[in-house]
Amino acid sequence: MVINSLYLALEIAIAVWILLFVFRKRLQKYGFIIYPFILLWRRSAREEWLPSIAYSKYFKKFEMIAVGLGIIAMIAGIFIIFYTLVNLIIAPKTTTARLEPIIPFVTIGAAQVPFFLFALGLSVLLHELSHAVSSTSNKVKVRGGGILLIFLFPGAFVEPDEEELKNASLMAKLKIISIGIAVNLILAGVFYVLVEYAVPLMSKGLLIQGVINGTPAYYSGIRAGDIILAVNSTRITEPYQLESALHASVVHNITLLLTNGSIVSLLVKTPQHFLGVYITYYLPHPYDWFAYFIFWMFVLNFSLGVLNGAPLLITDGGKIATEILKKYLGENGEKISFYLQSLMLFLLIAAVMLSVST
Repeated sequence: MVINSLYLALEIAIAVWILLFVFRKRLQKYGFIIYPFILLWRRSAREEWLPSIAYSKYFKKFEMIAVGLGIIAMIAGIFIIFYTLVNLIIAPKTTTARLEPIIPFVTIGAAQVPFFLFALGLSVLLHELSHAVSSTSNKVKVRGGGILLIFLFPGAFVEPDEEELKNASLMAKLKIISIGIAVNLILAGVFYVLVEYAVPLMSKGLLIQGVINGTPAYYSGIRAGDIILAVNSTRITEPYQLESALHASVVHNITLLLTNGSIVSLLVKTPQHFLGVYITYYLPHPYDWFAYFIFWMFVLNFSLGVLNGAPLLITDGGKIATEILKKYLGENGEKISFYLQSLMLFLLIAAVMLSVST
């Protein structure tokens, strides 16, 4: 049933793209540019963006921090690619280092896709908005901007005046380029805190994801999908609470919410203080929606911050490397940067391919 729904969703998406491509000339007069599975909507933009923020002393200080974060992200991106690749070559079966692509309906379930796409669109929008504000801060006009859609993946972009950006100082260029990386890393930090602390506060129990054969839970009739509400009349909402309760005694009165909606109490003996279940937080609706959103905001902003910071072709990290090498090595610096970015892109592709094949 899930596979049929997946195929239906993909067929609808492809059909919509075919219609968009067929009517692409009519849509051009509304500002849309359509290629196979790529949609662009470009418009001229205001030259200055949020000047009250852009010219403030606090934003100026933040830009300096952003440059540092951009360089750190570039180094971190290089390290992660090399670390993952080396571990996959040396110990492909035992290493946990992986760089697996996030593909809607393939590597993430259909229920997660709307939250993933919304978080992606919001993260990219804030990233590009920060570029626009930093351009204003550094006296570089913004000539245009717009939105894009690559199959199912939403995005946005801004276009600073090329001539003014070219003539700007190295530090101004680094500020404009790095600010997007910094915003994504800061958002990742904020949403990591929310994942770590807000999710446990919203938990109403512990959802059993799996039961190990031959354990007290298995013999007591506990099944995947059941929810632990209490142990010995003590409410349980976090994993550490269950662990503490199990170590307090060997006989437990466990209150469960079953998959059919009924609540039962089971007497379970755990001589080794081990129940034998895989658990996660139980988040009833609408808490689950909020949890999905903050989770993807963390994952996507961390990925955008670090991988976009790596010196790869078309990434901000690649632009940082190019500007620095051009400043100190002249025209040869641009060539060296191109070769470096090409090498890193090749290594990234190799790491991803090994990640999904081992």
